[in-house]
Amino acid sequence: MQARPFTAEKLTDALRTAVQNGLVSRARIDEAAGRVLRLKFELGLFEHPFVDVSRANTEVLGTGRELARRAAAASQVLLRNEKDVLPFGPAVRRIVVAGPYADDIDDQAGGWTVGWQRVPAGVKLPGTTVLRGIEEAAPAGTQIARAEDDADAVAQARTADASVVVVGERAGAEGGADSPRPELSADQQALVKSLRASGRPVVVVVIAGRPPTLGDADGTEGLLMSWLPGTEGGHAVADVLFGRVNPAGRLPVSWPRRTGNDPLYYQQLPGTNSGAESAHDVAYDFGAGLSYTRFTFDGIGADAASVPAGAPVRVSVQVSNTGAREGDLFVPVYVSRPVSDVLAPPRRLAAFTRVHLRAGERATVRLAVPAAALAVTPGDIDGSGPPRVERGAYVFTAGERAVTVDVT
Repeated sequence: MQARPFTAEKLTDALRTAVQNGLVSRARIDEAAGRVLRLKFELGLFEHPFVDVSRANTEVLGTGRELARRAAAASQVLLRNEKDVLPFGPAVRRIVVAGPYADDIDDQAGGWTVGWQRVPAGVKLPGTTVLRGIEEAAPAGTQIARAEDDADAVAQARTADASVVVVGERAGAEGGADSPRPELSADQQALVKSLRASGRPVVVVVIAGRPPTLGDADGTEGLLMSWLPGTEGGHAVADVLFGRVNPAGRLPVSWPRRTGNDPLYYQQLPGTNSGAESAHDVAYDFGAGLSYTRFTFDGIGADAASVPAGAPVRVSVQVSNTGAREGDLFVPVYVSRPVSDVLAPPRRLAAFTRVHLRAGERATVRLAVPAAALAVTPGDIDGSGPPRVERGAYVFTAGERAVTVDVT
């Protein structure tokens, strides 16, 4: 097996060999090259092939900064907010910011940023770290204390109104970032545990491309999954912490409870044992995420009590914002089967949407569940037959509400 070509020269040589061996046609190459040339014509690059070097940095640097900030803020997932510690209000007058990733723009940006594994040495990445974002967002009269080290953080936390500790993983890509133990390092867990012992509220912000097992860092008053929020991530995190943005992100993966019970996924098949590890035993479930307002699922209905196999199932979900501020609600509809000839997960995501609700507003959202979302593969679990929709009863749920539809 030949290695993948990692340079333009090697790719050209490999493609030429593939053409000579009849594996790739000349017409296919013309098609691909034509798309590139067509775009260049549309952009006027043949008439003006060179940029004005004196204007290049001015035109590029900072472009899309506000969009990057909004995108990063929209991806924040609030997973714990005990005693409504967030957003920080006027009573919070002194905040200690600690953790190895609080002031690290390179790890905040992640792998494949400028370089393959991370930002190369000697390259200064423009942007806003979490620490700087908090300092800029803090209201007048609120003191932000930078912790010099872990011991200083613990000492200052004893007299602070709250601590924000930014933990995570070193930036990297495949290969260098591969790890059989996706967990917070022992020193980060120890820092969070010591901050909790101060008796003051602790908010953990996780900077990582995947959910690590938290160990002693779990159970804090606040937990915000920030992912790899990029150069405007510091502003985005601060926007959520101080309430400028009402978090609406939801977990697209299941968060493992402990090292060893991953990989796991919400639609995994039921096990044959009765222990916790035989089920979907997670710290935070797929689709989890909190808001600064309160939403309720008031009901779910179907357009028809029965539909023919292969037809979409159309459902409507009634939702309400019963809190005091506007926000976005993720509305998932799951499907399950009381009886099935094929071993199936307890639930599968069938459709979803997102709705913006003002405080006190109610709405009915409509979703169409495609037949493909109901299909299973007959035979063994790894059967190779074509997927098909079994006939029988299907239960669709939204929140605690459910409706049954017969597929005939």
